[in-house]
Amino acid sequence: MSRISNNRLVHRFTLGLVGSHLMLHTCCASSSTRSFLHKGRFANIIEDGGGGEVVVPFETSWLPTEILSAVAAAETLLDKKEENDNAASSCASSTTVLPDHLSPPMFVDVFDYNDPSYNVENDGVGKEESLSQLGREARSIIDDALDTKRNSEDVEDSTINAVLFRGLSNCIQTAQDFKTFWSGCIDGAEGRNEMTYVPFGTGRNTLDGVDLVTPFPPSMALKCHNEMSYNPRPAGWIAFYCLEAASKGGETILARNADLTKYVSTELQQFVKEHGGILYRREYYDERRNPNPSSDIHRHMGSWQKKTGTNDEKDAISFFTNLGFSLEGVNFDEEGTLIVENVHPGFIKDDDDREVWFNVLYMGLFKLADGTYIPSDMLQQLMLDEWRAVHVLKLHPGDWIVLNNQSMQHGRLPFVDGPDQKRTILTVYTD
Repeated sequence: MSRISNNRLVHRFTLGLVGSHLMLHTCCASSSTRSFLHKGRFANIIEDGGGGEVVVPFETSWLPTEILSAVAAAETLLDKKEENDNAASSCASSTTVLPDHLSPPMFVDVFDYNDPSYNVENDGVGKEESLSQLGREARSIIDDALDTKRNSEDVEDSTINAVLFRGLSNCIQTAQDFKTFWSGCIDGAEGRNEMTYVPFGTGRNTLDGVDLVTPFPPSMALKCHNEMSYNPRPAGWIAFYCLEAASKGGETILARNADLTKYVSTELQQFVKEHGGILYRREYYDERRNPNPSSDIHRHMGSWQKKTGTNDEKDAISFFTNLGFSLEGVNFDEEGTLIVENVHPGFIKDDDDREVWFNVLYMGLFKLADGTYIPSDMLQQLMLDEWRAVHVLKLHPGDWIVLNNQSMQHGRLPFVDGPDQKRTILTVYTD
């Protein structure tokens, strides 16, 4: 095994047929071997997320005001500390608040589709069955690879938290193609069920019945987060398929929760615990009493009728209790507004039984369980510290990445679409 730039490792692989199956032997730098037994068409397993390095802090024009304020505040605090400590002026000038660059991840296993000339239209068994079969093959690889430990001396934690499939654009060209592929991947599989996206506010846009990514302003970075971490039952897996990449930017950013926990200040972590965790509160207006709400937050959150798909109050309450919310946390007020609350500790245990940071406190919108607000200086520092755990890769058309949502955060960098090139990423989830 040879090393390449940025300490990324590339598997050697050999192919051998075992009956009707394809045996892939992957050899890591440590000389240990992981073997995968699969049907069909995936090969060229590598351990390089790709995408290249990206300079940080990018262009400040996309940074939201609170981030810019946090950067300025943190720099001021650092300067004052250095002055008080009689630090040399050279130290002050070299202080880096945000990282200099984002590097490709080492915790992503990449699988290349090994028949680029293949076209499902010409497959004898039919397009739908072929895509379903391809989905089953991908699921087998995910089950074998995700959350396994790579035996490597190059990184402290060698757990695989994401699996990236590349080169699927010949087979999966539309949202309908992807839906068929995803059905094959998830249908009848043990241990994972397809999950519906239940955000704080209104749902996502869809393409042929498949969710698109969060409609966040393209000029701003969508910071790393765990999907639905604010709900009693967050997603288990989340996966993104790229139909079309942005003409510029739009890289996917990834951060492991275990890495992030190392960078979040001990002071903030203890503060959250001492005050009982995080209170997540939602308010959905009654469209019968208030068909045209003037409040920005109400317009963003939507009505409880639209949220729950019912006009019956009891059924609306059941919608949330079926998602794991307690009955005591779901109530209507005197104006007909549906208020939904839950308390989350802000941490979960990962697969290695480590307590890891798992919340969206960086948004600055939430109180702690006892009504306490996070001090502004702690929030500012959190916004900065979280970037220290971030890595980057670029999704190209035909790329599909599957993440363990309970150990891996995701987000994206700002992007610009071309006149005939609009970033289109499909999104699916499991429990």
